[in-house]
Amino acid sequence: MSVDTPRESSIADPLPRVLALDAARGIAVLGMFAVHVGPPRESSGAGWLTVFEGRSAALFAVLAGVSLALMSAGAQPVTGRAARRVVVRVAARAILVALLGLALAQLHSGIGIALILTYYGLFFLLALPALWLSARGLALLAAIWAIAGPIESYAIRNQMEQTAFGGHPDFGMLTSWSGVKQAFQMLALTGTYPALTWMPFLFAGMALGRWGIRSLRPRPVLGVGAALALLGYGGSWLVQHPFGGRAHLVELLTRTMSEAGITDFDPGQVIDAAGFGAVSTTSPWWLTVATPHSGTPFEVLGATGVAFLVIGVLMAVVPRTGIALRPLTAAGSCALSLYILQVIAVSVLVPVPDPAATSLPGGIHGPGWPLLALLALGSLVAATLWRYRFRRGPAEWLLHKATYRA
Repeated sequence: MSVDTPRESSIADPLPRVLALDAARGIAVLGMFAVHVGPPRESSGAGWLTVFEGRSAALFAVLAGVSLALMSAGAQPVTGRAARRVVVRVAARAILVALLGLALAQLHSGIGIALILTYYGLFFLLALPALWLSARGLALLAAIWAIAGPIESYAIRNQMEQTAFGGHPDFGMLTSWSGVKQAFQMLALTGTYPALTWMPFLFAGMALGRWGIRSLRPRPVLGVGAALALLGYGGSWLVQHPFGGRAHLVELLTRTMSEAGITDFDPGQVIDAAGFGAVSTTSPWWLTVATPHSGTPFEVLGATGVAFLVIGVLMAVVPRTGIALRPLTAAGSCALSLYILQVIAVSVLVPVPDPAATSLPGGIHGPGWPLLALLALGSLVAATLWRYRFRRGPAEWLLHKATYRA
């Protein structure tokens, strides 16, 4: 289902389309900063930052899927020897990104950033068999997985004794068989970005790349995005309210808390809180919520729709803005480098709390507007200056060289 026709290719410059993807990554980078180091959401004026929760990471995953499609020649996937080269490149990239994620996991801070890079490595490996599917096949795979994956995750976890969710693997887990098993379980089922519920984001992005992103008009992308967002978030609201799903969860939470002797709590806040990668298995009604990182079909569809909307808007806006969005596109082209710098900076500026010391260097006291402004503005300026001289960010350049030689 490619729209890469000769007529559209002749009237659509592919460069702004690529810059639009970089600008989308730039927004995802800023959203990531807002989620990781922004002020508490209950703080005055900080409530709007919740719009980035879950959606920034989903946008990254969708864009990763687009990149995989472009690496395998976009609308018409390569075959033969060239195809084998693509497989080696993607596999090498997956391994290096996963190792980088494990290395960054050794850094500790007072915030506890949920690292996604090791998960990304697994996503890339799982996407290899789908690299040769058409846009239609990838879209169908994404749709089926978006519904079946969360349900299967719920069914599997319902038979496990697992009670904790979230987190990411580290090198320490690889020193024993039980640790390896725990790491695999985390990557597939119980971590912050489990593959069983996150692969649809990648497949949806691959479908977009196969669709002909270099020549595609913004309107179809916006239409698909709006439909998915309405189906995800609107569908969740419909099942939660008119169909009584929320009432079931309120009753469940009230009964559970009463049995535990807790009466002073708001069940609505519990239902609306961001998740840790998967929902509780105490009731199937949890699969009807669409909160960030809940890993339900509704959340996956809604967050994919928002990602498509962001990409579609930027496809329409970037060709008309000239250099106005250059800092944003520069940050997007250096996204991996900025991600690494963020983790290092947070580990230095926000160390694990020491009871003997309440103040941190530079007047920064942990998550808040000062740290968010430092990372966001510093990243935009640094990326813009870097891009005046170099084509890729430093980490992107190293990754490109390593995988290209492989």
